[in-house]
Amino acid sequence: MSGEKLPSEVENPQELTSGPKSTVTPAIALAFVIIALLGVLIAMAVRGGFMRSAPQEADLAQAKAALATLNDNINQQRLSLGLSPLAGSSEPIEDIASRLKKDAESLVALATSYQRMLTEKDNELSARSAEIIRSEKIRQSLSAENSRLQADLNRALVATSDLDLLRRDLLDAKSQRDALSAELAAARQKMTTMSDGALKDDFANLQRQLEETRRAKDFFEARVKELEVELAKAKLFASSESELLPAAVQLFRSLRKLENLPDSAISSAYSSLAVDLGANVLQTLNFATGSSALAPADAEAIRTLVNDTPDGDLLLAIGYASETGNVDSNRTLSSDRATAAAEFISSVKRPGQLTQAVYLGQTDRFGSRVPERNQLVEIWRIRKK
Repeated sequence: MSGEKLPSEVENPQELTSGPKSTVTPAIALAFVIIALLGVLIAMAVRGGFMRSAPQEADLAQAKAALATLNDNINQQRLSLGLSPLAGSSEPIEDIASRLKKDAESLVALATSYQRMLTEKDNELSARSAEIIRSEKIRQSLSAENSRLQADLNRALVATSDLDLLRRDLLDAKSQRDALSAELAAARQKMTTMSDGALKDDFANLQRQLEETRRAKDFFEARVKELEVELAKAKLFASSESELLPAAVQLFRSLRKLENLPDSAISSAYSSLAVDLGANVLQTLNFATGSSALAPADAEAIRTLVNDTPDGDLLLAIGYASETGNVDSNRTLSSDRATAAAEFISSVKRPGQLTQAVYLGQTDRFGSRVPERNQLVEIWRIRKK
């Protein structure tokens, strides 16, 4: 073998009679035959174990004879090309079959592992897709909420502009009233010098103008009060985190993170809020389905807690709604409930106390199996720092 020249090592290509292709084809044929024979042997071993019966031994002997014949043919061709014959394999055919069987089992195990990995990836992709869908729904909800808040802001700006205009009109009406009062007083002083007929006509005319001015003043004063109430209501309700009083921002952020948590985690979070923020729930107000009206018992409870709350503390009303029904309608309903509670607190509180309303929309963390338990308002007390 050491003095043999392979086709790629022959300096003069004319030394070979049939070219490189005549040396490659037998080897490839032998490889295919060996693989086919090994496949037959493996199939025979799987079905019942070869070498156990006389027919299987005969098949094995026949396969070995065929392999020996092919090996002799290849060696004869190699000798005709001036090459040394191929050495026979010293490894028994049974060992080769056993090794190939182990390799096949390893491949099956590897394929099973890959299948499991593919399943895990499919599950992960499904979870990601669900998260993307949920994020899109949240984005659409926030977009709708932003549009509603922008409309509320525009209405508030218009209301503020109307209030300023009415105040100017009221000042003008007061000036006219003062001027007419002065003119009426001057007319009374002229009564002694004027005739009775002329005096009565002038006096009646002035009296009529004074009454008209008073009516206009009363109208403008009533309208100013209405707008002041609407403006106070707009300031009372925080439609977003940016409109909250500084003392309530951290509490609002913490409560917003409690959705979809177990009851034990929510209870622990409420205890932490009492320690970290000095905030605790004073009263829970329950509402009928689709309603934002306070019950008489709730109004009495609010009076009591207001009396017990020190000046400087903030009473924050947070509205919720159940998950039944339309999302946008539930958001409006929860804000109306919080506003109703805060308005009543504002009507009975002392000047030194603070109050505000905000909403968190629909939830199920107060009772996932009973939706009505989520139709409520929490009144939180945040201690002054």
